[in-house]
Order: sequence, then C-alpha cells, then structure tokens
Amino acid sequence: MRRNQGVVLALVIVALTLVGGAMFVLTIGANTMIFQADTAYLRAIERNLIASGLAWAQERVWSDAELPVAEPVELNTAVFGLPDAKLVVRILEVQSRTARVHVETTCHKGRRTLTTSRTFTVAGRAPARV
Repeated sequence: MRRNQGVVLALVIVALTLVGGAMFVLTIGANTMIFQADTAYLRAIERNLIASGLAWAQERVWSDAELPVAEPVELNTAVFGLPDAKLVVRILEVQSRTARVHVETTCHKGRRTLTTSRTFTVAGRAPARV
C-alpha cells in the first residue's frame, strides 16, 4: 500500500511539472501575440495620422488661403482615441500646383512609442475645364 502512494505522488509531481512547463510556453506565445498586435495597432494609427496630415495639407494647398510655410502646425488628434498621439505638419515649400509637406507623428500604447518623420509632395487642384 505504501509503495502505491509513492508512485501516485511521483505521478502527481510529474503532472504538475508538465502543466507548469506548458503554462510557461503558452505565456511566452501570448506575450508575443500581444506585442505584435500592439505593433500593428500603432502602425495603423501612424498611417491614419499621416493620411490626415496629408489631407489637411492638400486642402490648404487647394484653398487659396495663406499657407504657413516652414511653420509647424500641430493638428488635433483626439478623434484617434489615443491621448498621447501627436501630429505636426510643416509645409516646406509651395510651387504652382504642388507643395512639399513634412509630417511628424508620435503615438504611444503602454510603454511602446512609435515616432515617424517623413516628407511628401502634395498635388493641388487642377485648373477647372471650360
């Protein structure tokens, strides 16, 4: 009888060790998935911020309003749902129907921060056809 209790105890210890190892492996996989999901989320926010900045700049180029050349303009990013998101657009130079625009974005999620800085060329409105 005592020998059977020792075998059962050994089997329980082995089973607990296997379950602990499986939990460790699953935790590593879950952390990797969370990291990749956060990265994809930040990249999507970055694309949306850049698209919004370019749309704003294109609208400014299309309108005949005075353009703030070389002056940074920080746009409102509250609609993106990230309190720390930042979008700064700077119109570098304006030609007849195009403008060079510099867009800087910053977004945070947890301890992760994604910052980009790019220059684009924005086309203005073509003249109306008669």
